[in-house]
Amino acid sequence: MFPLKVGAFMAAITIFPLFHSIFAEDAPNPPQALAFHGSDWPDFDAHVRRWSSYSAPKFTGVFKPKTEDELSQDVAYLAKTKQRFLATKAGGHGNSPTLGTTYDEVVQVNMENFRHVVFGKEGGEVTVTVGGGARMQDIIPRLHAEGREMSKFSPVGSFPCVGTHGVLLGGGMGRLMGKHGLMIDSLLRIKVALWNGTIVEASETSHSDLFWGMRGAGHNFGVVIESTFKTYPDEGGMHYNADMVFTDNSIDGVLETAKEVIEAGLDPSVFLILGYLFDATAMKPVLFINIVSAHDTEAGKSVSAKFASSASITRTHFNETLITFAELGSGAALPGVCANSLSQDLYTASSPSLFSPESMKAVYASYSSFVSANPAANRSILLFEAASPHVIASVPDESTAYPHRGKMITNAIIQVTWDDESLNEVADGWGRETRNVLAKPENSGYEKLYAYINYANRDEPLQALFGYEEWRWERLSKLKREYDPEGYFDGYHGIPRVVEGWTSSTGQTEGQRQGAGGGGGDDGRLPKTTPHEEL
Repeated sequence: MFPLKVGAFMAAITIFPLFHSIFAEDAPNPPQALAFHGSDWPDFDAHVRRWSSYSAPKFTGVFKPKTEDELSQDVAYLAKTKQRFLATKAGGHGNSPTLGTTYDEVVQVNMENFRHVVFGKEGGEVTVTVGGGARMQDIIPRLHAEGREMSKFSPVGSFPCVGTHGVLLGGGMGRLMGKHGLMIDSLLRIKVALWNGTIVEASETSHSDLFWGMRGAGHNFGVVIESTFKTYPDEGGMHYNADMVFTDNSIDGVLETAKEVIEAGLDPSVFLILGYLFDATAMKPVLFINIVSAHDTEAGKSVSAKFASSASITRTHFNETLITFAELGSGAALPGVCANSLSQDLYTASSPSLFSPESMKAVYASYSSFVSANPAANRSILLFEAASPHVIASVPDESTAYPHRGKMITNAIIQVTWDDESLNEVADGWGRETRNVLAKPENSGYEKLYAYINYANRDEPLQALFGYEEWRWERLSKLKREYDPEGYFDGYHGIPRVVEGWTSSTGQTEGQRQGAGGGGGDDGRLPKTTPHEEL
């Protein structure tokens, strides 16, 4: 750590003003043309309901613009009257725990009227323009009907209810990323409403600095109105899919085989998930593997065959199917993942191959003990997702703000799910400790934590999310000063406005420290933050 130069840091940063409630007596009324709804609106609860109720924001009102012009006016009005706002409700999946501590009074800018999906052609390329409120389920069937596909639109974990643009802004991983790269690698341009209501379109030729930042750190800069992507032929549209379940005593053989397969290098068409679920009927964990191979049945079958029953593996269930692109993103693989209003808490770590078998066995045993002792958390899952890194790594590292090219061969997603508020501390503690076990250098293979921002929690250093290179800090901080000078989009892992802010003890922005009235506390958790564009 470099010493924090407090004087320079404080002098250089814009102090975020005190916010007004939309109901404050001195707050001017919103223009009559704007679609504002208070908490007495009959549809209020339906609009503010979220995927996760754990540490969720508390909304005081809803703006629901119908057009770009209304959105521009909405944002300008909220900024002028110094009111905190949260652009959301594509999927309502932004579940960083800082949301609840930040947004005890916040206005929702609801993007549900921006769910358009429009196909076009540019220079011989088939493109698709997607509205800022669109979900994966809005896009996947349309792509399939057009005979096209994209990386993310076969979602990791098959979550069709997830909002498109929250995923995009962090990079956009997906089951086809071995073939097509990250979602941001297909992005041609993006239209954004800035903090003061100004609308800009960013691309390689216009606002190219913002275009760079939106691809990997985009939660920090504005509200996405729409994005245009290039698409790819779906090559007939069929994907090999294999689901397997194993006995508990197969775990050594399964983990060793998975490690060998990943270290040998996955075919670009193949995406592998090794996971832990809990069987509430049998009251025991389930060890499973899912393999998808895009348009290459033989490549998929070759991997599946390695997990056949043997001296060290007993496979109790095996189902091979050929499914369409639309079915692949339907959510059928993990039914119930889109249920709203449960408590959800994510942690993550990554590995250049696979986490050590010893650590994954320890986590399996810990998972069994945790859920057995806390049945209300039996929907919790762990996923270890692996894909070929070569297409992602072929894009120059400096071309986007995404910092992890070639690094994240396997990602661990620790999704703790429960429905009893009395478990909040226990559930969060188990998720954090599980991440800590996997992230140890001897288990992950990395000396430092590398965390995909869309799976991150609140205690990771900013460098783990945005990169450890100082040139990245300088470039991101410069963008932050230019495009969000008042800190309206600091909340989703906010970027410091000066380089010194990257090397503070907690990695917090000034707005985060001020919102909490001090430091992060002895447990290293990040305190209050300010508004952001979220998942």
